[in-house]
Amino acid sequence: MNPRIRATMSYLQGNLHRTLTLADIAQSVELSPSRLCYLFKTQVGVSPIQYLKKVRLERARELLETSFVSVKVLAAAVGYSDCTHFMRDFKKAYGSTPSQYRFAYLSSRGVERKVAKEDRKIG
Repeated sequence: MNPRIRATMSYLQGNLHRTLTLADIAQSVELSPSRLCYLFKTQVGVSPIQYLKKVRLERARELLETSFVSVKVLAAAVGYSDCTHFMRDFKKAYGSTPSQYRFAYLSSRGVERKVAKEDRKIG
């Protein structure tokens, strides 16, 4: 794999929380946006923006499985400024809303959630 594509993937994974444009991403590896898109899609199979969305949603899924932060806080942590957009993308990718996913995941593992005062303050 092209080293710049590997660097792009690493940059995206390390900056999930930031609002990134294609120009920002391309600048980080010193390529034009069009050249980056061409190389990235050729080697990875999707555009850099599609890859970023996929990685954000995967990270969100991990956070749903390992924390009790609110969906709104979680969405912001993975770079979504609009919680509704995040919920729509998540449902499209995983077949359920983030809250439904968390409930099903925890139920399948026999985990009962007791709401602590700290949990209520986060969301």
